[in-house]
Amino acid sequence: MNNEMDRIRSSIDSIDNDIARLLSKRAGLSKQVGRLKHENGMKTYSPEREREIIDRLETLIEPPLERGMIEAVFNTIFSVSRSLQAVTRIAYLGPVGTYSHEAAISVFPCDADLIPKASIDLIIEDVNAGRVDLGVVPVENSTEGIINQTLDLMVSSRLFVIREILLPIRHCLISKTDIGKIRKVYSHPQPFAQCRLWLKKNLPDAKTIDTASTSEAAQIAVNEKNTAAIASLNSARIYGLNIVASNINDYHDNITRFWIISKKMAEPSTGAKTSIIMALDNTPGALYNALGVFSSQGIDLTKIQSRPSRKGPWEYLFFIDFIGGLLEEKVVRTLDNLKSYTKEIIILGSYPEERGED
Repeated sequence: MNNEMDRIRSSIDSIDNDIARLLSKRAGLSKQVGRLKHENGMKTYSPEREREIIDRLETLIEPPLERGMIEAVFNTIFSVSRSLQAVTRIAYLGPVGTYSHEAAISVFPCDADLIPKASIDLIIEDVNAGRVDLGVVPVENSTEGIINQTLDLMVSSRLFVIREILLPIRHCLISKTDIGKIRKVYSHPQPFAQCRLWLKKNLPDAKTIDTASTSEAAQIAVNEKNTAAIASLNSARIYGLNIVASNINDYHDNITRFWIISKKMAEPSTGAKTSIIMALDNTPGALYNALGVFSSQGIDLTKIQSRPSRKGPWEYLFFIDFIGGLLEEKVVRTLDNLKSYTKEIIILGSYPEERGED
């Protein structure tokens, strides 16, 4: 067995040597691309280009490799390559250890200066003012729905969505004590809503107290006796807390969708997802007619959400996600035909559709 093991390991070493040489060559080319981007005023981060690469590589891999595996490897390669071109300033909903922090790290593990902010408002303000290059904001949870604050702020900010991130949420009960001594549980209102049944069954007498973030909850649990926090596994590691119970979500297919937002729109591409905001005339059948335009062009709507326009009573804005990029003919026709039924159409952006976990 030892001879066979040595032979296999020798082959792996040889492949690793080839990979290292090719990565060095790729890094050199990335620096050249970065120079050209800088000279031509182009942004460093190009999610549409990265998605094209992953789509192409998916056609080349064979089992036991899967798309998610090759994507995880190349996300790090992309980040390292970007770090050779520029350091990107990115604001996220902090502090360190939040799910927003995890979402940011998943895309920018090596090339970003990650800046925690206390609220979504501050993230959007900093992106608008140019104090940061990009922002990462939560927009939707698969069990608790839309983050209304994010949608409302996107209306007034006129920023663009350049990518979405789908982050699986695995809530943990973390503490310095065991479950029998816990009298208070701290967390953000969203995790409380997502763990409602678990708390009722396992900690029915514990007082639940809202915090601004899951990381803030973890920090309190560090210093206060007989308390716990609902937060991530990463928070437990960062703040030195024990995992009392893991995966305590009431629904295990729990995913939060984040947007990466920018002052500049991403380069249009085909096969993308597009997000828009529609303001409709307050007339009978206005929404029906508008939605009929999408149907007539065979466009698949993946999300429609109404929000008060704040311009008048009973007037609403509609946030719509659909499959299709701004360069596609049927999308161009759709947006043109929609003008007959809308007061205003705001393009939030076209960006690669995230597939999530298989």
